[in-house]
This record gives sequence, C-alpha cells and structure tokens, in this order.
Amino acid sequence: MELDTSPASPVDKHDAEREERAREICGQLLIDRWVAKRQCRDLLLDDELRAMVSRRLDGVGLELVESFTSDYFAVRLRRDIEADIRLDWATNARVPRGAVALLVILWAKLVLPKRIASTEAALKRQNPEAPGEALPAENGPISLPRDALYAEFGRKFGKTAFARYLGQLKTSGFIREDRRGNLSEGPVLDLLVDGVQMAQKLRDSVLWDVLERGGVDMPEPLDSDGDDDLGDDED
Repeated sequence: MELDTSPASPVDKHDAEREERAREICGQLLIDRWVAKRQCRDLLLDDELRAMVSRRLDGVGLELVESFTSDYFAVRLRRDIEADIRLDWATNARVPRGAVALLVILWAKLVLPKRIASTEAALKRQNPEAPGEALPAENGPISLPRDALYAEFGRKFGKTAFARYLGQLKTSGFIREDRRGNLSEGPVLDLLVDGVQMAQKLRDSVLWDVLERGGVDMPEPLDSDGDDDLGDDED
C-alpha cells in the first residue's frame, strides 16, 4: 500500500496552526484565568479560532467571557455548572462572603459608572439628534483611593477584615492597587461578576441609595460567621 506523501494543503496547514493557537490560548487562560485582548487580537478577529477555544473550554466545564468595556478575556464556570451553589464563582475563587460584600461596593464604584457611560455613548451615537447631554468623553480607568473607601465603608468591616478582604480581592484579580494606595479595576472584575444581575440588585437595594449619596451606613448583605464576618470590631 502506497503512503500518501503529498504536502498538506494550505487549508489543512492553516487549520493545524489554528488548533495549535487554540491550545496555546486555552493553556494561558487555565493558568492565569485571564488574558489581555491586546495579546489575543486573533481571538477577536477569527471566529473559527474563537469557536475552537470555546469548545475546548466547554469540554472541561468552563466558558470564555468578555465585555466590550473590559480589556481582557477570562474564563469562568459554565452557568449550568455554577448553578450548584457549591461551585459558584465566589467559592471557586475562594472569596469569603465578607469579601463578596466589599466586592459589590467596588464593582459599583469602578465598573458600573463605566458601563453606564458606554451605554449612554452608544445610545447617543445611534440617535445624535436626541435631546440630552453631550456625548460622554472617553476617560481612562476609574480609580478609588483606598483611604476614601475605608472612610466610607470601613467601619462595617473593621480595619483588619477590610485589609484582609482587599488583599484577597487583589490576589483573585478583581482589583489592583498602585503604590499611592489607589484602587482600580482588576482583570476579572468586569468579567466574572454578572453585571446585569448586579446592577439590578443594586437598583433594588438600599445600597444603591447609599452609593449615590456617599453615605456610610451600608446594609449587611450577607449572614456570616467565623472568618467571614463583615467586621472584626476593630478600628
């Protein structure tokens, strides 16, 4: 039997290169949990590559997530798997319930304004003659001084717990902190938190009013015990 020694067609070669690229991207996502879009521009432009990556992740119960307001891709548990409370994103990221309460505040401060501005800008572009304010200007990333956040909400957590929760959120990639103590959005804050559900919950809660008026009396959103207490009774 004669072996086929003819060279691979350009199409086959391109598919093989795409498969290798899909493996590379999935490997990076599984190790780091996120990747900058500037490093994976082909994932934005090549629908077949994106489908390959999605299929590979789906095979291990994960899904690729992105947002037009985020500069990153990330992976998270598939929705059907995450429906099991034992496997929700907070548990999977080992984020205690007290840190989740702080995460709600940080999302509302750092991500929600950006999403609102992007939506308003898109609506304005679709109907430029509509009355209202001028098109929102493109701004850089939002930052929040750590001291200001503590002054506003810190008493609900306690000094020690507040610092511990911030550290856990930084380690998990939800936020970043520069040398001056300014907090900003981390790679997964806009991706692993369900923005639609979060925004609706905020609008339906007292916390929305607190955030709007800059008050300090935050309702306790969670029942907690042990290490997950919102505060350590320390100032």
